[in-house]
Amino acid sequence: ILNTLNAASIRNQGIEASLNFHWIKKKNFNWRTTVNANRMWNEVTEMPATLTEFYNSDSWLAGYRASLFLGLPTTTISGQDYLRNDAGQVLIDPGTGYPLTSTNYMKIGDRNPDMVFGVQNRFNYKSLSLSFLFDVKVGGDILNGTEQWLAQNGLSVRTLNREENRIIPGVLNDGLQNTANPTKNTIMIRPYFQNDYYTGRTYAVDFIEHDVNWVRLKDVTLSYALGKNALNKLKAFSSASLFVTGTDLFIVTNYSGPDPGVNGNTPATGGVGSFGIDYGNTALPIGINFGLRAAFKNN
Repeated sequence: ILNTLNAASIRNQGIEASLNFHWIKKKNFNWRTTVNANRMWNEVTEMPATLTEFYNSDSWLAGYRASLFLGLPTTTISGQDYLRNDAGQVLIDPGTGYPLTSTNYMKIGDRNPDMVFGVQNRFNYKSLSLSFLFDVKVGGDILNGTEQWLAQNGLSVRTLNREENRIIPGVLNDGLQNTANPTKNTIMIRPYFQNDYYTGRTYAVDFIEHDVNWVRLKDVTLSYALGKNALNKLKAFSSASLFVTGTDLFIVTNYSGPDPGVNGNTPATGGVGSFGIDYGNTALPIGINFGLRAAFKNN
């Protein structure tokens, strides 16, 4: 009934580079920039012969899951996809006008970004210091599971035109689908009277957003170091500074949801978890912190 085995062997590779620039170096003013970039890639190299897919059960949320397939990345998202003819056209059921889908789960997205950058600038002017960090992500897919749920329940703007007639693009699965002249679908449906168009036929593959990028102002810190006169009055401290820090102040992204920096589960899930799967997640909040840093004298 139960079996313990190594589910897969994987190969992880990557490159990372860091550059430091000291643009201005003067007695009372300094400007330094640090750029860190990394690119990671991986592949499932071996799986048991009897196992075609291994998935994280905690990530199996609503018709999609984080899966491992032989020869594919460990960051694969799997789900049901449409059946297609040899030319790549969607196959349509001649009796209903709905597209046909595979009963098997297959790759529908890859969450792994193409590149991740961190760009930090630090300015010092006498006792004042200003630093800010930009978090930059290029590429990678995000599954907008929240939007899928909203569509299934009639709460998405995608359902506003449900009273309009439509024809799903594709060819009929009538035996001619792989010939030179497949039968183009002309069957009209109206979702307002055919609710299963949304409730039972809203698939995750239509909610994968590909090549999602972002630029996030991760944090900004302004600090003021107390001078010798102030420290002499305090007596107990060898150094002290006041600071204010703002975190996640803004993001620029092509993702349609609240925030692409999501994880459908907690880090306790293990492995690559469910990052890149957005299901009921909220955006990272803006944070403002004030504080005092101090070092005591050694007597």
